[in-house]
Amino acid sequence: MNDTQIRHFIALAKIGSFSRAEDVLNITKTALKKQIDALEAELNFSLFIRTPKGLQLTECGQHFLTEANRLYLDFTSLVRECQSMALHSKKIRIGIYSMSSMLNWYSSIDANSDFHIEYIYLSGGNLTHEDNLQLLKDKQIDFLEYEDNQLIYENNLCFRKISTDYLCCVMQDNHPLSQNKEIHPEELNGYELFCWTADSSATRALFDCARRLNLNLQALAYNKNTVLNVCHAGKVYILSHTLAASFQPLKIIPIIPEIPYSRGLVYLPENESLLNDIIAAADPGTLQTGRSARTDS
Repeated sequence: MNDTQIRHFIALAKIGSFSRAEDVLNITKTALKKQIDALEAELNFSLFIRTPKGLQLTECGQHFLTEANRLYLDFTSLVRECQSMALHSKKIRIGIYSMSSMLNWYSSIDANSDFHIEYIYLSGGNLTHEDNLQLLKDKQIDFLEYEDNQLIYENNLCFRKISTDYLCCVMQDNHPLSQNKEIHPEELNGYELFCWTADSSATRALFDCARRLNLNLQALAYNKNTVLNVCHAGKVYILSHTLAASFQPLKIIPIIPEIPYSRGLVYLPENESLLNDIIAAADPGTLQTGRSARTDS
């Protein structure tokens, strides 16, 4: 006995004819008869009396119909409830860096839903951009917190912007620009400048600005040692404010006009619906941006 047999029995009892049920249930009359015969054989009593005018329920069949209908409704309701539980109790694995402006946003998802966020911390010094994206493609993580990076689209992955950070300069406190409260791009002329290698909207805007102002801007793979070495050599590394904050007590000075740095989640196309559920559960007021988080340290 299975739920399909019960569902077809209930429908057949209401329709009263194998021929009419054939069209309604989208099953052949022969296959339907075999299902009912098998159900009656298992139950060891007849459900219907076959007459030239159609089907009539036996006394046992009528009692079975009443209880089977109630149990089937309870069963389908239970299945839907468990499916909902399975979706909303799912552990969500998110690959993040140790410095993330979205941690409070993730916490609000935990607090406002049955989702449980598991953080998978990524090492910027040991994993390349390609390595991080491969974790996602191999389904070792469900989402990857990342910048708007051209590699995402080259790997047929999706990106949803969640927050906006802003670029700033990181330097030693003896650098000629270190006492500025803010730095305008033209003030960087004549200095050696470095930024990370990813092809993102922020780096493209930065290099466009460098070409326009003839700035000496070079790309170096981002990791902590690289940034420290650049700054200790008396040069400037340009980063998002969130990432730059981990390099205090080095000087961190915002670039004005602001150059936005989009931060969000990378995901496989099949997780689009799950991402929508996560965003619906999150409190947008918990997001920090470089604008509100900046300090003049």
